[in-house]
Amino acid sequence: MATAPRISTTTVIGRKALIATAVALVAASWFVLLSGWLGVMPGAVTVKRQNVLFNSDTSSWIHLMTDNDRPEEDVIHPLQTYLWRPECRGLYHLLHVFLPPEYAAILACRLFVGFVAGLGVGFMALLALHYGMETTQLIPLFLMYLLFSSSSTTALPEHFGISNGLLSVTFAVPLLVTSNAVRTAFFAVMAIACGGTTITNAIFPLWSFYRYTFKPLRQRWAIVAAAAPLALAACIFVYFRSSKVHWFVNFYLNLVVLRHPWRAVTYTIYALIAPAIGPTPLIWRHPGMDMVCYEPYEPLRLSYYFGIQGIGAIAWATLLLMSVYKGLQDARTRQAIQLLLGWILFNIVLHNVWGVELFLYAPHWSWALMGLVILGARHLRRSVTGSLVVPIMVCQIYTLLAIKGALQTIVQ
Repeated sequence: MATAPRISTTTVIGRKALIATAVALVAASWFVLLSGWLGVMPGAVTVKRQNVLFNSDTSSWIHLMTDNDRPEEDVIHPLQTYLWRPECRGLYHLLHVFLPPEYAAILACRLFVGFVAGLGVGFMALLALHYGMETTQLIPLFLMYLLFSSSSTTALPEHFGISNGLLSVTFAVPLLVTSNAVRTAFFAVMAIACGGTTITNAIFPLWSFYRYTFKPLRQRWAIVAAAAPLALAACIFVYFRSSKVHWFVNFYLNLVVLRHPWRAVTYTIYALIAPAIGPTPLIWRHPGMDMVCYEPYEPLRLSYYFGIQGIGAIAWATLLLMSVYKGLQDARTRQAIQLLLGWILFNIVLHNVWGVELFLYAPHWSWALMGLVILGARHLRRSVTGSLVVPIMVCQIYTLLAIKGALQTIVQ
């Protein structure tokens, strides 16, 4: 009886890398096309002024990344002009060879953000394959991921898509490598990249380093006891010494959890559901300042889901809970699941205290929600996954069309 030919480890790794690369290319292309579909084009209202789609600063970010003017210092995004402006300007000059300046500037930023966000999706796909997810399950799950409602802000030429990609890579790489030295160096680099793009995102690589490096519980508590007072003192010092930080913190301070504790439950549900499937957006009307958003006049309401998206929301919540349960049962993924839950919890607490539009910040943790799914869903039957993913995707498409339709009503 003939034996089946053995497939080498190198061949398997190469196949996984090839599939992940294909996913990354599809994702990058999707984000670039999605931003164009949402109207990030020359002459459109989205590039004429800020706060058109979920309070996004798309227009000012494009100018910041491509104009000749020297950018001002930004304490909230301290290194983004040093880290990402050269790449955007390089693409701009390349595209300017055969495109008018305005077209070249907008497309350069769309391409760069799409590339970084797509890179993050590719690494998440590689992680899923690394843990044994079959291609037949990976494809529908990642199609669902690309259709996340939060992709509408991830795709915009803004720092959110870059943060989404960087944080995804920060999560995936340490699980794909075995060397502690490589991990430590990687976390140091990503703390600078993530924190330089959005200062609070430096917490995730530092939190990951802490979780992976220090194992004994007593050692962990000792580090927390030493670091927490220092971090608090540093934050207080910067808050009172920097007028920009002082203004920025106070201006966007909402204190939802303190002023209206019961609303924190609604915001928590939205943080877990809306990145995957948002309800039909509202339109805030004000002369010359019309905006598509979820929080125009008052805080979020669960009643916004009383429609077709409610079906998808239930299906997504079911998939998420089942995946978390299965992931925590598996010793290989338990620590990674706990890491993601901690990051999501941090963002929920943060935006129950600070922020103007919860959905705008969703790219900072939407990737973590997908991370929970890919680490746990591989234990589910494909029939179960499929029966949940199909209604989710139908509702996701409905929401993206609703966002597009709302945008089309804004002309100035």
